[in-house]
Amino acid sequence: MATLIESLTALAVFAIGASASATWLARSTADTSQASARVRALGIASDMEARLRAHRAGVHAGHYRHAIPARIDCRKACSPAQLAQHDLAAFHAALASAWGRGANGDVACDQGACLIRITWPGGALHWGVAP
Repeated sequence: MATLIESLTALAVFAIGASASATWLARSTADTSQASARVRALGIASDMEARLRAHRAGVHAGHYRHAIPARIDCRKACSPAQLAQHDLAAFHAALASAWGRGANGDVACDQGACLIRITWPGGALHWGVAP
């Protein structure tokens, strides 16, 4: 009889441990997924920040404030407004590549300071830039 009680006790301890391990694994997987999404968002925001810093004249002229993303080939020559449209199109393309239609983002510039906002399913990032 003692062997049966010992076996059931061992089985109960094992079940509790297995349940705790499964819970830990599920939580770890969710945290890893959230961290991965945040790293993608940071990469996209950093790329947009570099574009804003490279085009300071366009930021100060207000071209990013009202620019509508457009696919423009700026390899030869573009006006500052066209370059802002090109940069925003690249920004939105990167968001779509990372999360599909579930992502949204915008760039708001005022008096030379910009705020890059990115939202995706399950998270958001607000990134301030002073080019």
